[in-house]
Amino acid sequence: MTLIDKLQPFLTDMDNCLENGQYNAALFIALALPDICSSTNMAHFGYRVGDRYKKWIDEYFIKQNGYDGKIAMTPTDVYLLRCAYMHSGLDKLKRKAAAKVIAKFSFVASPSTTILMHRNLIEKNGVTTMQLDISAYCNEIKYSVALFVRDYNDDETVNNASINILHVQNVDQGFII
Repeated sequence: MTLIDKLQPFLTDMDNCLENGQYNAALFIALALPDICSSTNMAHFGYRVGDRYKKWIDEYFIKQNGYDGKIAMTPTDVYLLRCAYMHSGLDKLKRKAAAKVIAKFSFVASPSTTILMHRNLIEKNGVTTMQLDISAYCNEIKYSVALFVRDYNDDETVNNASINILHVQNVDQGFII
């Protein structure tokens, strides 16, 4: 089994969640994918979760999806979003510094394919919120995973590490270890 074989069930589930309006579940998967990908090559991305996640986001997400331009988002912003949302369900980022940066995230399901409410910076009462469309964001993560797979799908070390990626098994046809 190659890296893409191990990652594809997550990508499929994320797409199914978006299609069925299960946006919170899609966001959980999108925020977890950089963790899963980077854990397959700790020698390159690092052994500490935060460092590993931010390095993967920096190498595969920020520039590739245009977050290094006028509407900027940093690897730290994405990591803090991941921590806030996945660990406590919050939209507010916990920062030590009081610099003028993204303080909150807001995800929306845009009303149609012709009106996209994505990458909007909204400042209210001194708080800057980054508004993202859930489908667009998940597709950006999906694109980043595709780039990662392109770089590592034939890497023996990464494929060996990906063997341990956990998946729920359907036991309708019997249980296989």
